[in-house]
Amino acid sequence: MRSPIKDDLKRILTGISIPQEYVCVPSNDLMFPMRVYLTSVRLTEGLEVTKTHLFLGYKPLVIALNHEQGRVGSYENEICLHFGIEPFEANTRWQDYSADSRSVARLVCRKTAIKHLDKNVLYLFEGVHGGHALIRPFHQWINRQIEKTRVRREGNIDLPGNLYDQVRIAYSIPRKISIVTVSNGQLINMFPTDLHGAIGETFYCGSLRVGGEVNRLIEEYDKIVISDINCDWYRQAYALGKNHMKGLQPIRDFPVYDDTSEKFGLPLPEGVVKYRELKRIDSIDLGIHRIHFYSTVSIHSAVPQANTLAHIHQYYLQWRKDHGLQTSYLLR
Repeated sequence: MRSPIKDDLKRILTGISIPQEYVCVPSNDLMFPMRVYLTSVRLTEGLEVTKTHLFLGYKPLVIALNHEQGRVGSYENEICLHFGIEPFEANTRWQDYSADSRSVARLVCRKTAIKHLDKNVLYLFEGVHGGHALIRPFHQWINRQIEKTRVRREGNIDLPGNLYDQVRIAYSIPRKISIVTVSNGQLINMFPTDLHGAIGETFYCGSLRVGGEVNRLIEEYDKIVISDINCDWYRQAYALGKNHMKGLQPIRDFPVYDDTSEKFGLPLPEGVVKYRELKRIDSIDLGIHRIHFYSTVSIHSAVPQANTLAHIHQYYLQWRKDHGLQTSYLLR
């Protein structure tokens, strides 16, 4: 049983009353959601990229932006992303960039790679520096001191210095938790991922840890199914996280849907809402991440209009609570 006194002391000391670092939410059900705007040296008015940017890595922080050839110019080598709930107004400056004084958080990112996929040009940026007001500066300092003393579990990745704040900022946008299925035709593996997204209508990308077991499986078998899942399935989705370190297993070891994917015939997770069948075509490495690129073979809705599972960082949820913004969330 939790102690109310300890909870109150923690809240006073750290500024945080949320007991879990990442909190599940419906991806499409936040009132007054955070919006993301891009500025650069030449672009000073702010281009909204809330729905068009992809979050693909956390060491380093990797953000991707897609342009369609022939319709827009290329991005500059360095950009600034601004996070806030209001439309962007260029009324101040931050890190030498045009900024909005009402922004809750900002990220400076540097272009590190470009990937051409048919008409699509994907620009990949690494995080350089992030700053935020999700919690007060004093509480940020206290939490950094606490973090230095924390013993990390085996397999957890250390996020030194400002990188941790960059990641916290990235998770102020709900990141969809989907389930990947990979198979050799008899055995399967299913595991969750939140570092992924569509590139136009015909391509997709997703990031896995270099040297990881599931990365090896993806490279060996090439064909996967990635399933969006219902919010009600959040506990099962997190429980599948252990499979990142495992190989193929019997289908009976997984909670599966009563149908398989249309083209590949692969099992789907029990909580499936929508799925894509994907064929791997290429990959690149950035830091600890291998970003795989896929062609889309098919897209299907299994349970239309269901609330899709995503998660956000506790700092952002705390900011919403502190500002009286109603938020439906699920604690595991």
